Amino acid sequence: MSSLDILNKRLQYQGGNQEGRFIKDKLKSLKKALLYSYQAETAVLADKREFRCLINPDKLKPEYDNKIISIPYRDICLNKDKIGTTSKGEEEIGLKPGDVFYWKETKTYWLVYLQYLEENAYFRAELRRCKYEIEINDNKYRVYVRGPVETTMPWNQKKGIVWNDMNYSLAIYITKNEETLQFFHRFSKIKINGKPWEVQAVNEFDADGIIEVYLDEDYQNSIEDAEKGEIPEIEIPDKDSPHIEGDIFVKPYDIVEYKILNAKNGIWSVSNDKAKIIEQNNSSVKIEIVTGKSGAFDLIYNRDLSLIHI
Repeated sequence: MSSLDILNKRLQYQGGNQEGRFIKDKLKSLKKALLYSYQAETAVLADKREFRCLINPDKLKPEYDNKIISIPYRDICLNKDKIGTTSKGEEEIGLKPGDVFYWKETKTYWLVYLQYLEENAYFRAELRRCKYEIEINDNKYRVYVRGPVETTMPWNQKKGIVWNDMNYSLAIYITKNEETLQFFHRFSKIKINGKPWEVQAVNEFDADGIIEVYLDEDYQNSIEDAEKGEIPEIEIPDKDSPHIEGDIFVKPYDIVEYKILNAKNGIWSVSNDKAKIIEQNNSSVKIEIVTGKSGAFDLIYNRDLSLIHI
């Protein structure tokens, strides 16, 4: 191998052209800082993998806590077994806007908010602290919450009656995915820290991977909440005896199907006008729920004057 070839190989190892060398040198500086810097921390991703990163202060206000993360695109996972040399053990980290990670040293959660696209050597982005957790379809999400910002209360008076209007408002940032996009729309309701809020506006366009949701204070109906919490006891029939198979709880305007087991030659009927039969035979029935209000009805399979119902 000629001296020119050797020099070319060394140049390629250092990153190639001038820009490539800048990028590689900057990445080397970051990896050294991950070992010795005061700002070196541990990020635990949603999949429980742990990586070293730099977290630098940015802005700290009562309304928000902003920081800046710097983390390689590829690095050694701290909680996996070592694989060969350092370079062979590196894997894709995959951190991106909209992700939430756990800052191990401070026991806090952070939302990756805005990426610095001009940074080529490593992933660099702004973070916002997530102090609260909400639940959507039994899935939990860590979210940034700002507000309320109101400092006064509007009062009304008419014919000697005085009352005030609810005027608190919130803004939240949450990870954008298929579930959150479908859930958040105008007038949908959600509880944050045990209090009800109603969605007024949804902004899914400004920030990558983030949905900005704006909410207004909503009424809390303790009686309705208590009724929802009451789950009636369900008697499970003997599997060998005649019984109807299907959903016990249905939603307004659902179309549901039921089957009769261990019986035949019967006729289906419903006990009131909250539901109607749209299709039936002697072994199954299809029912449409025709009311938007809560309630109950009996589904009856009449066979030789014997009633089997749910």
